[in-house]
Amino acid sequence: MKNTDKKSRSRLSSVILMILAASVVMVLLSSTTAKLVSSAYLFKDSLKTLPVIGEHISPIIDNSPIFQEPTQAPTQAPTQAPTQAPTQAPTQAPETTKAPETTKAPETTKAPETTKAPETESTTSSAQLLKDKQSVLKTYNDVVSGAKMASGRPGFTKVTYRDLSWDFLGSLWFGDAASNNPEYFVSKSDAEASPVVVAKGATTTELGIPNKLYASLLDDENADAVNEAIKFAQKEDLGNGTAKITIVLNDEVNPAPIGVNDKKSDNFTGKMFPVITAEAFRKGMDNDEVETVSLTYTNCTVELVYVIASGEIVSMTQTTSYVADVKMGFLPGTGTVTETSEYTNFIY
Repeated sequence: MKNTDKKSRSRLSSVILMILAASVVMVLLSSTTAKLVSSAYLFKDSLKTLPVIGEHISPIIDNSPIFQEPTQAPTQAPTQAPTQAPTQAPTQAPETTKAPETTKAPETTKAPETTKAPETESTTSSAQLLKDKQSVLKTYNDVVSGAKMASGRPGFTKVTYRDLSWDFLGSLWFGDAASNNPEYFVSKSDAEASPVVVAKGATTTELGIPNKLYASLLDDENADAVNEAIKFAQKEDLGNGTAKITIVLNDEVNPAPIGVNDKKSDNFTGKMFPVITAEAFRKGMDNDEVETVSLTYTNCTVELVYVIASGEIVSMTQTTSYVADVKMGFLPGTGTVTETSEYTNFIY
């Protein structure tokens, strides 16, 4: 009977141990392992007092780690991890997204400075420019007129030549003009081969404008007339006691030459340069088919070099240029004539 009781108790112990082992496996597989281990520890004393098996499982309970008092590590891990980690994240407000810096408004475009209008010549400078023209013209008149007066007539050499050029259609009208007027269209080489030589003291109208014993009819005291006629006037000191005067006239259409008895003129080019009329030019072309001719005198220039102290002429060049516009029916043509007179070898 005692042996039977011992066998029964042994089987019962084995069953209990199996149940406990299964419980341990389940505890290990559970996500709440720490809590179950804690529960086993709490009930270990109750297990020891069970009838029949208490005395048999007491050694197992005392020696098994699962029935030992739980350490702080498992208890703190579940308490701290869920409390600190989740609480800090939500409590600390996410940093407010830093608002992008307001784009700095571009500086107001600085209004461009008002372009300063080019200063027109002041009344003073314009008046001075006109006075300079008058002064240069006066010097020219005095020097050249003095060379034509009885008291100071020098001897000199004069060479005059003319060049004729034309555009494409102008060849229809000007091709024969030079050959038809050899006495007028003289080449430079022919003129130099047969120069005009004026003896000292001789009366001559070869210097300056023809038919007059003075340099020009332009009145240097008439400011309006000077301003109308002269485009450019300059006096340049050349050193060695000499100076150079340059005068350029404005353009003028169909001026008239100064006659022998004329003391005034309505045009300014004829008062200073030798000119011909448009009609005279048309007749010189010797072409009855030419209907109209207009002559525009342009950039007529005189350059005079003289001795400042005495007013004696060293040299002078007179360039008279005009453009001839010719028309026959609907066919126009343009030719340009340049007349150059060179005065040299002055003897006083």
